[in-house]
Amino acid sequence: MNKEDILIILEKYNQGIATKEEESFLFAYYRLFDLGEDVLDKLDADAKQSLKDSIKEEIDKRIFQADNIQSIEAKGYAVNSYVRWLAAAMLIAVSSLGYFFYSRSNTKRVDSQEFAQKKERKIVPGTNQALLTLENGEVIVLNNQKDGVVSQQSGVSVRKLKDGQLVYEMKETLTENPVLNTVSTPKGGQYQLILADGSKVWLNAASSIKFPSAFGNTERMVEITGEVYFEVAPDLLKPFKVKSENQLIEVLGTRFNVNTYRDELSSKTTLIEGKVSISKLTGRGGSRIMKPGQQATVDKNSPDIILETVDTEQSVAWKNGYFKFDKADIQTVMRQICRWYDVEAEYRGKLSTDLFAGEIKRDEDVNKVLRIFQLSNIDVQIKGRKIIISN
Repeated sequence: MNKEDILIILEKYNQGIATKEEESFLFAYYRLFDLGEDVLDKLDADAKQSLKDSIKEEIDKRIFQADNIQSIEAKGYAVNSYVRWLAAAMLIAVSSLGYFFYSRSNTKRVDSQEFAQKKERKIVPGTNQALLTLENGEVIVLNNQKDGVVSQQSGVSVRKLKDGQLVYEMKETLTENPVLNTVSTPKGGQYQLILADGSKVWLNAASSIKFPSAFGNTERMVEITGEVYFEVAPDLLKPFKVKSENQLIEVLGTRFNVNTYRDELSSKTTLIEGKVSISKLTGRGGSRIMKPGQQATVDKNSPDIILETVDTEQSVAWKNGYFKFDKADIQTVMRQICRWYDVEAEYRGKLSTDLFAGEIKRDEDVNKVLRIFQLSNIDVQIKGRKIIISN
Protein backbone atom coordinates (compact mmCIF):
# COMPACT_ATOMS: atom_id res chain seq x y z
CA MET A 1 0.00 0.00 0.00
CA ASN A 2 1.49 3.39 -1.00
CA LYS A 3 0.98 6.92 0.28
CA GLU A 4 -1.79 7.65 -2.22
CA ASP A 5 -3.82 4.71 -0.89
CA ILE A 6 -3.42 6.06 2.63
CA LEU A 7 -4.62 9.49 1.50
CA ILE A 8 -7.75 7.96 -0.03
CA ILE A 9 -8.62 6.26 3.27
CA LEU A 10 -7.84 9.45 5.18
CA GLU A 11 -10.21 11.39 2.93
CA LYS A 12 -12.96 8.81 3.43
CA TYR A 13 -12.39 8.99 7.19
CA ASN A 14 -12.54 12.79 6.98
CA GLN A 15 -15.93 12.51 5.27
CA GLY A 16 -17.20 9.93 7.73
CA ILE A 17 -17.65 7.22 5.09
CA ALA A 18 -14.67 4.96 5.86
CA THR A 19 -15.56 1.33 6.50
CA LYS A 20 -14.83 -0.35 9.83
CA GLU A 21 -11.96 -2.27 8.21
CA GLU A 22 -10.48 0.92 6.75
CA GLU A 23 -10.69 2.65 10.13
CA SER A 24 -8.92 -0.30 11.78
CA PHE A 25 -6.25 -0.13 9.10
CA LEU A 26 -5.83 3.60 9.64
CA PHE A 27 -5.56 3.24 13.42
CA ALA A 28 -2.90 0.55 13.10
CA TYR A 29 -0.95 2.37 10.40
CA TYR A 30 -0.96 5.67 12.27
CA ARG A 31 -0.01 4.02 15.55
CA LEU A 32 2.94 2.08 14.20
CA PHE A 33 4.27 4.20 11.38
CA ASP A 34 3.69 7.63 12.92
CA LEU A 35 2.35 9.35 9.80
CA GLY A 36 4.08 12.61 8.99
CA GLU A 37 2.31 15.99 9.23
CA ASP A 38 2.27 16.27 5.45
CA VAL A 39 -0.22 13.40 5.40
CA LEU A 40 -2.14 14.40 8.52
CA ASP A 41 -2.63 17.89 7.10
CA LYS A 42 -5.17 16.31 4.75
CA LEU A 43 -7.47 16.04 7.78
CA ASP A 44 -9.29 18.99 9.27
CA ALA A 45 -8.67 19.76 12.94
CA ASP A 46 -11.75 17.97 14.28
CA ALA A 47 -11.13 14.85 12.22
CA LYS A 48 -7.46 14.79 13.22
CA GLN A 49 -8.37 14.94 16.90
CA SER A 50 -11.08 12.34 16.39
CA LEU A 51 -8.55 10.05 14.74
CA LYS A 52 -6.10 10.45 17.61
CA ASP A 53 -8.84 9.79 20.18
CA SER A 54 -9.99 6.74 18.26
CA ILE A 55 -6.43 5.41 18.08
CA LYS A 56 -6.01 5.79 21.83
CA GLU A 57 -9.33 4.05 22.42
CA GLU A 58 -8.38 1.25 20.02
CA ILE A 59 -5.00 0.73 21.64
CA ASP A 60 -6.54 0.74 25.12
CA LYS A 61 -9.15 -1.76 24.01
CA ARG A 62 -6.68 -4.13 22.36
CA ILE A 63 -3.85 -3.98 24.85
CA PHE A 64 -5.13 -2.92 28.27
CA GLN A 65 -8.58 -4.47 28.22
CA ALA A 66 -7.69 -6.79 31.11
CA ASP A 67 -4.53 -5.30 32.59
CA ASN A 68 -3.45 -2.18 34.39
CA ILE A 69 0.09 -1.27 35.35
CA GLN A 70 -0.26 -2.80 38.82
CA SER A 71 -1.59 -6.11 37.51
CA ILE A 72 1.15 -6.16 34.88
CA GLU A 73 3.78 -5.77 37.58
CA ALA A 74 2.05 -8.44 39.66
CA LYS A 75 2.29 -10.86 36.76
CA GLY A 76 6.02 -10.33 36.51
CA TYR A 77 6.15 -7.99 33.53
CA ALA A 78 8.46 -5.04 34.03
CA VAL A 79 6.54 -1.87 33.18
CA ASN A 80 9.28 -0.46 30.96
CA SER A 81 9.58 -3.75 29.12
CA TYR A 82 5.81 -3.95 28.66
CA VAL A 83 5.57 -0.41 27.34
CA ARG A 84 8.45 -1.15 24.99
CA TRP A 85 6.51 -4.16 23.76
CA LEU A 86 3.48 -1.95 23.18
CA ALA A 87 5.40 0.79 21.39
CA ALA A 88 8.04 -1.11 19.47
CA ALA A 89 7.14 -4.76 19.29
CA MET A 90 3.46 -4.83 18.46
CA LEU A 91 2.21 -6.60 15.37
CA ILE A 92 -1.34 -5.64 14.42
CA ALA A 93 -3.13 -7.77 11.88
CA VAL A 94 -6.07 -6.30 10.00
CA SER A 95 -6.97 -9.66 8.56
CA SER A 96 -9.94 -8.50 6.53
CA LEU A 97 -7.59 -6.28 4.50
CA GLY A 98 -4.68 -8.67 4.60
CA TYR A 99 -2.16 -6.13 5.88
CA PHE A 100 0.39 -6.44 8.66
CA PHE A 101 2.08 -3.51 10.34
CA TYR A 102 5.51 -3.12 11.90
CA SER A 103 7.22 -0.31 13.80
CA ARG A 104 10.01 1.18 11.70
CA SER A 105 11.75 3.30 14.33
CA ASN A 106 15.30 2.03 14.83
CA THR A 107 14.41 -1.04 12.82
CA LYS A 108 16.60 -2.81 10.33
CA ARG A 109 14.41 -3.73 7.38
CA VAL A 110 15.15 -6.97 5.58
CA ASP A 111 13.81 -7.22 2.06
CA SER A 112 12.28 -10.53 0.96
CA GLN A 113 14.73 -10.69 -1.94
CA GLU A 114 17.59 -10.43 0.55
CA PHE A 115 16.15 -13.39 2.42
CA ALA A 116 15.71 -15.34 -0.78
CA GLN A 117 19.35 -14.91 -1.73
CA LYS A 118 20.43 -16.47 1.56
CA LYS A 119 18.32 -19.60 1.18
CA GLU A 120 20.00 -22.74 -0.06
CA ARG A 121 16.73 -24.63 -0.35
CA LYS A 122 13.25 -23.23 -0.46
CA ILE A 123 11.37 -23.31 2.82
CA VAL A 124 7.65 -23.78 2.34
CA PRO A 125 4.67 -23.95 4.72
CA GLY A 126 3.44 -27.29 5.96
CA THR A 127 0.95 -29.47 4.09
CA ASN A 128 -1.41 -32.38 4.72
CA GLN A 129 0.97 -35.30 5.28
CA ALA A 130 1.13 -38.12 7.78
CA LEU A 131 2.07 -41.72 8.40
CA LEU A 132 -0.37 -44.47 9.36
CA THR A 133 1.38 -47.18 11.40
CA LEU A 134 -0.56 -50.41 11.82
CA GLU A 135 -0.21 -52.75 14.79
CA ASN A 136 1.77 -55.24 12.70
CA GLY A 137 4.40 -52.58 11.98
CA GLU A 138 3.27 -51.81 8.44
CA VAL A 139 3.66 -48.10 7.63
CA ILE A 140 1.45 -46.35 5.08
CA VAL A 141 2.53 -42.93 3.79
CA LEU A 142 -0.85 -41.23 3.58
CA ASN A 143 0.19 -38.33 1.36
CA ASN A 144 1.33 -40.86 -1.27
CA GLN A 145 -1.89 -42.88 -1.15
CA LYS A 146 -4.67 -42.51 -3.70
CA ASP A 147 -8.15 -41.68 -2.43
CA GLY A 148 -10.14 -44.70 -1.31
CA VAL A 149 -9.59 -47.67 1.03
CA VAL A 150 -6.02 -47.83 2.35
CA SER A 151 -6.51 -50.65 4.87
CA GLN A 152 -8.98 -53.32 6.00
CA GLN A 153 -8.58 -54.46 9.60
CA SER A 154 -10.80 -56.53 11.90
CA GLY A 155 -14.10 -55.35 10.50
CA VAL A 156 -13.01 -51.74 10.01
CA SER A 157 -12.42 -50.06 6.67
CA VAL A 158 -9.85 -47.24 6.62
CA ARG A 159 -10.61 -44.80 3.83
CA LYS A 160 -8.75 -41.75 2.61
CA LEU A 161 -10.99 -38.94 1.34
CA LYS A 162 -10.24 -36.35 -1.32
CA ASP A 163 -9.73 -33.54 1.20
CA GLY A 164 -6.96 -35.44 2.97
CA GLN A 165 -9.05 -36.88 5.81
CA LEU A 166 -8.66 -40.41 7.05
CA VAL A 167 -11.94 -42.09 8.03
CA TYR A 168 -12.44 -45.28 10.05
CA GLU A 169 -15.70 -46.93 9.02
CA MET A 170 -16.85 -49.73 11.32
CA LYS A 171 -19.03 -52.50 9.93
CA GLU A 172 -22.01 -53.86 11.83
CA THR A 173 -19.97 -56.61 13.48
CA LEU A 174 -16.28 -56.96 14.18
CA THR A 175 -14.69 -60.14 12.91
CA GLU A 176 -11.92 -59.99 15.51
CA ASN A 177 -10.51 -57.76 18.24
CA PRO A 178 -9.71 -54.16 17.27
CA VAL A 179 -6.07 -53.37 16.52
CA LEU A 180 -4.06 -50.34 17.51
CA ASN A 181 -3.21 -47.75 14.86
CA THR A 182 -1.03 -44.65 15.05
CA VAL A 183 -1.30 -41.60 12.83
CA SER A 184 1.68 -39.27 13.09
CA THR A 185 2.64 -36.05 11.36
CA PRO A 186 6.20 -34.86 10.73
CA LYS A 187 7.44 -31.31 11.11
CA GLY A 188 5.78 -29.39 8.30
CA GLY A 189 2.74 -31.67 8.31
CA GLN A 190 -0.84 -31.72 9.56
CA TYR A 191 -3.68 -34.20 9.18
CA GLN A 192 -7.31 -34.84 10.04
CA LEU A 193 -9.03 -38.13 10.77
CA ILE A 194 -12.42 -39.41 11.85
CA LEU A 195 -12.37 -42.25 14.36
CA ALA A 196 -14.71 -45.22 14.26
CA ASP A 197 -17.10 -43.59 16.78
CA GLY A 198 -17.41 -40.46 14.62
CA SER A 199 -15.07 -38.29 16.71
CA LYS A 200 -13.04 -35.84 14.62
CA VAL A 201 -9.34 -35.30 15.22
CA TRP A 202 -6.93 -32.67 13.88
CA LEU A 203 -3.17 -33.23 14.25
CA ASN A 204 -0.77 -30.29 14.24
CA ALA A 205 2.83 -30.63 13.02
CA ALA A 206 5.11 -33.13 14.82
CA SER A 207 2.17 -34.81 16.58
CA SER A 208 0.66 -38.27 16.87
CA ILE A 209 -2.40 -40.17 18.07
CA LYS A 210 -2.60 -43.87 18.96
CA PHE A 211 -6.07 -45.39 18.95
CA PRO A 212 -7.92 -48.68 18.39
CA SER A 213 -9.46 -49.32 15.00
CA ALA A 214 -12.78 -49.64 16.88
CA PHE A 215 -13.61 -48.82 20.50
CA GLY A 216 -14.76 -51.32 23.11
CA ASN A 217 -17.93 -51.28 25.19
CA THR A 218 -16.70 -49.39 28.28
CA GLU A 219 -14.46 -46.53 27.21
CA ARG A 220 -12.77 -44.80 24.28
CA MET A 221 -9.06 -44.34 25.01
CA VAL A 222 -6.48 -42.62 22.80
CA GLU A 223 -2.90 -41.50 23.44
CA ILE A 224 -1.35 -38.39 21.93
CA THR A 225 1.87 -36.42 21.58
CA GLY A 226 2.33 -32.90 20.26
CA GLU A 227 -0.82 -30.86 19.64
CA VAL A 228 -4.23 -32.29 18.82
CA TYR A 229 -7.72 -30.79 18.52
CA PHE A 230 -10.78 -32.97 19.22
CA GLU A 231 -14.46 -32.84 18.43
CA VAL A 232 -15.70 -35.83 20.41
CA ALA A 233 -18.86 -37.68 19.43
CA PRO A 234 -21.20 -37.92 22.47
CA ASP A 235 -21.66 -41.33 24.09
CA LEU A 236 -22.91 -41.36 27.69
CA LEU A 237 -22.02 -45.02 28.15
CA LYS A 238 -18.44 -44.75 26.88
CA PRO A 239 -16.40 -41.79 28.12
CA PHE A 240 -13.69 -40.56 25.79
CA LYS A 241 -10.22 -40.43 27.38
CA VAL A 242 -7.11 -38.70 26.10
CA LYS A 243 -3.80 -39.74 27.62
CA SER A 244 -0.55 -37.85 27.14
CA GLU A 245 2.82 -37.99 28.85
CA ASN A 246 1.69 -36.34 32.09
CA GLN A 247 -2.09 -35.98 32.09
CA LEU A 248 -5.39 -37.74 31.50
CA ILE A 249 -8.47 -36.00 30.09
CA GLU A 250 -11.94 -37.54 30.31
CA VAL A 251 -14.96 -36.29 28.35
CA LEU A 252 -18.38 -37.40 27.14
CA GLY A 253 -18.85 -35.14 24.12
CA THR A 254 -17.04 -31.86 23.61
CA ARG A 255 -14.55 -29.77 21.64
CA PHE A 256 -11.10 -29.06 23.04
CA ASN A 257 -7.44 -28.57 22.15
CA VAL A 258 -4.47 -30.25 23.82
CA ASN A 259 -0.93 -28.88 23.48
CA THR A 260 1.50 -31.34 25.02
CA TYR A 261 4.72 -30.84 23.05
CA ARG A 262 7.74 -32.01 25.03
CA ASP A 263 9.71 -28.87 24.20
CA GLU A 264 7.05 -26.66 25.80
CA LEU A 265 7.29 -25.80 29.49
CA SER A 266 3.87 -27.29 30.28
CA SER A 267 0.86 -29.04 28.78
CA LYS A 268 -2.15 -26.87 28.04
CA THR A 269 -5.70 -28.07 27.47
CA THR A 270 -8.22 -25.52 26.21
CA LEU A 271 -11.93 -26.27 26.36
CA ILE A 272 -14.09 -24.83 23.60
CA GLU A 273 -17.40 -26.54 24.32
CA GLY A 274 -18.78 -29.06 26.80
CA LYS A 275 -17.13 -30.19 30.03
CA VAL A 276 -14.02 -32.23 30.74
CA SER A 277 -12.21 -33.65 33.73
CA ILE A 278 -8.42 -33.37 33.75
CA SER A 279 -5.97 -35.06 36.09
CA LYS A 280 -2.22 -35.50 36.44
CA LEU A 281 -0.79 -38.97 35.98
CA THR A 282 1.92 -38.30 38.56
CA GLY A 283 1.89 -36.50 41.90
CA ARG A 284 -1.10 -35.60 44.07
CA GLY A 285 -2.71 -32.92 41.96
CA GLY A 286 -6.09 -34.64 41.91
CA SER A 287 -8.48 -33.73 39.10
CA ARG A 288 -10.18 -30.53 37.98
CA ILE A 289 -13.41 -29.93 36.07
CA MET A 290 -13.06 -27.49 33.19
CA LYS A 291 -15.70 -25.15 31.79
CA PRO A 292 -15.83 -23.71 28.25
CA GLY A 293 -13.36 -20.85 27.79
CA GLN A 294 -10.95 -22.25 30.37
CA GLN A 295 -7.41 -23.51 29.90
CA ALA A 296 -5.76 -26.07 32.17
CA THR A 297 -1.99 -25.90 32.60
CA VAL A 298 -0.14 -28.99 33.79
CA ASP A 299 3.51 -28.46 34.68
CA LYS A 300 5.75 -31.47 35.15
CA ASN A 301 7.48 -29.72 38.04
CA SER A 302 4.32 -28.67 39.87
CA PRO A 303 1.68 -30.82 41.57
CA ASP A 304 -1.11 -28.37 40.76
CA ILE A 305 -3.43 -28.05 37.77
CA ILE A 306 -3.93 -24.35 37.02
CA LEU A 307 -7.26 -23.25 35.53
CA GLU A 308 -7.71 -19.82 33.93
CA THR A 309 -10.01 -18.12 31.43
CA VAL A 310 -8.29 -17.50 28.10
CA ASP A 311 -8.85 -16.43 24.51
CA THR A 312 -9.70 -19.83 23.07
CA GLU A 313 -9.25 -18.55 19.53
CA GLN A 314 -5.52 -18.31 20.11
CA SER A 315 -5.29 -21.97 21.13
CA VAL A 316 -7.07 -23.27 18.02
CA ALA A 317 -5.61 -20.76 15.55
CA TRP A 318 -3.36 -23.46 14.07
CA LYS A 319 -6.39 -25.63 13.23
CA ASN A 320 -8.03 -22.67 11.50
CA GLY A 321 -4.97 -21.95 9.38
CA TYR A 322 -3.06 -19.17 11.08
CA PHE A 323 -0.58 -18.28 13.81
CA LYS A 324 -1.84 -16.10 16.64
CA PHE A 325 0.42 -14.68 19.32
CA ASP A 326 -0.40 -12.71 22.45
CA LYS A 327 2.56 -11.52 24.53
CA ALA A 328 4.66 -14.41 23.22
CA ASP A 329 8.43 -14.37 23.65
CA ILE A 330 10.75 -15.03 20.73
CA GLN A 331 11.35 -18.70 21.58
CA THR A 332 7.62 -19.41 21.80
CA VAL A 333 7.11 -17.85 18.38
CA MET A 334 10.07 -19.71 16.89
CA ARG A 335 8.95 -23.10 18.21
CA GLN A 336 5.73 -22.78 16.23
CA ILE A 337 7.57 -21.57 13.13
CA CYS A 338 10.11 -24.41 13.34
CA ARG A 339 7.45 -27.11 13.59
CA TRP A 340 5.33 -25.78 10.75
CA TYR A 341 8.11 -24.90 8.29
CA ASP A 342 10.32 -27.86 9.29
CA VAL A 343 13.33 -25.73 10.17
CA GLU A 344 15.74 -25.35 13.08
CA ALA A 345 16.39 -22.24 15.16
CA GLU A 346 19.78 -21.02 16.32
CA TYR A 347 20.15 -18.13 18.77
CA ARG A 348 23.22 -15.93 18.87
CA GLY A 349 23.91 -13.34 21.52
CA LYS A 350 21.55 -12.34 24.30
CA LEU A 351 17.94 -13.27 23.66
CA SER A 352 15.51 -10.39 23.12
CA THR A 353 13.02 -9.90 25.95
CA ASP A 354 10.42 -8.28 23.67
CA LEU A 355 6.97 -9.83 23.47
CA PHE A 356 4.99 -10.22 20.27
CA ALA A 357 1.31 -10.08 19.43
CA GLY A 358 -0.68 -10.50 16.23
CA GLU A 359 -1.77 -13.07 13.71
CA ILE A 360 -0.74 -14.22 10.26
CA LYS A 361 -1.84 -17.03 7.96
CA ARG A 362 0.12 -20.28 8.14
CA ASP A 363 0.34 -20.53 4.36
CA GLU A 364 2.41 -17.34 4.13
CA ASP A 365 6.02 -17.41 2.96
CA VAL A 366 8.35 -17.87 5.92
CA ASN A 367 10.03 -14.54 5.14
CA LYS A 368 6.80 -12.67 5.80
CA VAL A 369 6.34 -14.45 9.12
CA LEU A 370 9.90 -13.67 10.18
CA ARG A 371 9.39 -9.97 9.53
CA ILE A 372 7.74 -9.67 12.93
CA PHE A 373 11.20 -9.71 14.50
CA GLN A 374 12.12 -6.47 12.75
CA LEU A 375 10.00 -4.76 15.37
CA SER A 376 12.73 -5.24 17.94
CA ASN A 377 15.71 -4.73 15.66
CA ILE A 378 16.41 -8.47 15.70
CA ASP A 379 18.59 -9.76 12.88
CA VAL A 380 17.30 -12.84 11.07
CA GLN A 381 19.24 -14.95 8.60
CA ILE A 382 18.27 -18.15 6.80
CA LYS A 383 21.02 -20.67 6.06
CA GLY A 384 19.76 -23.87 4.53
CA ARG A 385 17.00 -25.01 6.84
CA LYS A 386 18.29 -23.11 9.84
CA ILE A 387 16.96 -19.72 11.01
CA ILE A 388 19.61 -17.76 12.86
CA ILE A 389 18.35 -15.16 15.35
CA SER A 390 20.82 -12.51 16.50
CA ASN A 391 20.24 -9.58 18.83
